[in-house]
Amino acid sequence: MSMKSSKKRMIIGIAAVLLIAALAWFLTRKGGEAQGTYTMTKIDRGDLEAVVSSTGTLSAVTTVQVGTQVSGRIAKIYTDFNQTVKKGELLAMLDTSSLQMAVSEADSSFAKARAQLKQSRQDLDRMLYLFNESIKTKNDLEQAQVNYELAQANLKSAQSVLERTRINLSYASIHAPIDGIVISRNIDVGQTVAASLSSPTLFLIANDLEKMQILANVDESDIGEIKEGQDVRFTVQAQPSRNFSGQVSQIRLEPTTVNNVVNYTVVVNVANKDGLLLPGMTATIDFLVGQARNVLRVANAALRVKPNQAMRDELMKQFAARAGAQGGAGRRMPVGSTLPGTGAGGNGNGGRPRDAALVWYLDASGRIKAARVKTGITDGQMTEIRSDELKEGMEVIKTVALSPAEQAAMGPRMRIL
Repeated sequence: MSMKSSKKRMIIGIAAVLLIAALAWFLTRKGGEAQGTYTMTKIDRGDLEAVVSSTGTLSAVTTVQVGTQVSGRIAKIYTDFNQTVKKGELLAMLDTSSLQMAVSEADSSFAKARAQLKQSRQDLDRMLYLFNESIKTKNDLEQAQVNYELAQANLKSAQSVLERTRINLSYASIHAPIDGIVISRNIDVGQTVAASLSSPTLFLIANDLEKMQILANVDESDIGEIKEGQDVRFTVQAQPSRNFSGQVSQIRLEPTTVNNVVNYTVVVNVANKDGLLLPGMTATIDFLVGQARNVLRVANAALRVKPNQAMRDELMKQFAARAGAQGGAGRRMPVGSTLPGTGAGGNGNGGRPRDAALVWYLDASGRIKAARVKTGITDGQMTEIRSDELKEGMEVIKTVALSPAEQAAMGPRMRIL
């Protein structure tokens, strides 16, 4: 009997221990549920910048392609890459043997035409005398007049040919059209260049590399944010830790379509006094479209919180209290539209946030509260907020761990009217 009683007391003791453990676990879970299902973040104060990002290519403001108007073989080159040249400076020479021969032939043709003109003038004078003496007919006189006029025309043609050949000879000397730096040389001594169809590019000269420009492509969804005179910040891969600055000088109206996206070219003027920026570099650009100084900021995730049941209940209470204050206690919160701060968040396209949202926090007793805020600009991570309830240093809810049942029951989100 004593063994049965002892065994019974042991079973009862074990059951009591398990019950106490289960109760302790339940109470611990309930007590920590309010804190354990939320991730918090702090509201701070600081500066924000809203930007439109793009990429572009650096180039000199003025770049001239130096070509040749005559064909020939490159005889001499007097400059090279990266050399500074002055306007009118000799850059290269073509072989002039064939051009000089053409000048000689044209000069001979001109002398011949001049002699023929002199001869035709004498013939005309003689024919005029014979006509006055009634020895030659009027037809003979007219023919002599025509021959003289033809000789005059031939002399002018020969003179034009001579001048053209002399000009072509001068074209054999390639001179710099502007002051600048040679950034490209496309020829070598002995190379033959042909100018029959289009002028070949021999050199590329940049006027001044201390003043450069970026040609940036901005798509149509963001081009409305770009204005002339706007400040620009950019980086290049050659100097990844350094920020460079510039200013928008022009928005070109000609559109270009790439992969069904309409883009516009924006010209950005850049100072390059230290010479770190080189033509052809790719620039990653931020157009500064908005700035805010010393404002309250919160992480964007805090504006995109999906409410759990406790938060939805709190919204119902707030709505009922507001409806009662407005004399509409019988109204219900409508279902089927987006709740400010619980949907896509306070971040709009191109740094244009919505101007209203909800921020969730826990009061001193650990209860869920929702604060209505006005949102300002965003940098993609933090958003400016204005609220009478929220202060610098307060912790607000950043994420909520929803149960599978709550996720399934979310359905359409609610909005406070």
